[in-house]
Amino acid sequence: MNANSHSADGAPHASKSRRNQSVCAASDVARARRSYDDGCAAAHALDLIGDRWALLVVRELLLGPKRFSDLRACLTGISPNVLTQRLNDLESAGIVQRRTLQPPASSRVYVLTAWGMLLEPVLLELLKWGVRSPAFERGRSLTADAMALSFKAMLKPGLEKSASFRITLVMGCHAYHLALNQTMLAIVRGEPPCHPADAGSWAAATLHAEPVVVLQLAYGKRPLEDALESGECRVEGDPSALQHFFSCFEVAPAVTPVGVAPGAVAMISQFP
Repeated sequence: MNANSHSADGAPHASKSRRNQSVCAASDVARARRSYDDGCAAAHALDLIGDRWALLVVRELLLGPKRFSDLRACLTGISPNVLTQRLNDLESAGIVQRRTLQPPASSRVYVLTAWGMLLEPVLLELLKWGVRSPAFERGRSLTADAMALSFKAMLKPGLEKSASFRITLVMGCHAYHLALNQTMLAIVRGEPPCHPADAGSWAAATLHAEPVVVLQLAYGKRPLEDALESGECRVEGDPSALQHFFSCFEVAPAVTPVGVAPGAVAMISQFP
């Protein structure tokens, strides 16, 4: 077995304890070197999560545990070594921890700690702030977890009392169950929050589509009929419930750059 071998889930073997100790020691040195050395708590927070990829790792764990290989598959631009480094840093900081799933899975996974979960509103506010950037290219592909979480940030204020929906989105190999009750939106990745016998009737509609298609339907206001006719999605249940659900969300317009007349910055391309 060579020094670069990995376990079945893609993470470094636990038997490489000496190598892991060296990685942790190097991590401590690197973290000390890049610290802001500033007494502000915000600066300390950036010491912990300000490195490239760190917050995106957190984003991919907000809806539940993932294996090393799952994180690698979602964060396609990250190398195994950098992902290992970020996970070690986040674990040392008390933001992430490792667990082993119950049999028959018995896989080693990474999960957010209770303190790590408190980063959700931070990420959602960053999402709302970043989408208003004139330089942000709207409509690009994104991960399934990122698409599901975006609904929490894009919920319209002041929805009617009748705005109550249960929708399931199947994106890639995961199902996301969303329950909206006026101003509250709950999201579960995996099994629906109900008894297995009621799983089929839990949602008013189930949409099977890639994340970018869901993005177009929800925020680009692409007609559902158009995506259905093109074969880019499939709906089970009541399509009108799905359309009403999407109408509860909107993307704020981009800010107007200095020196540009208002209205000159385009939103997501609208479909006819």
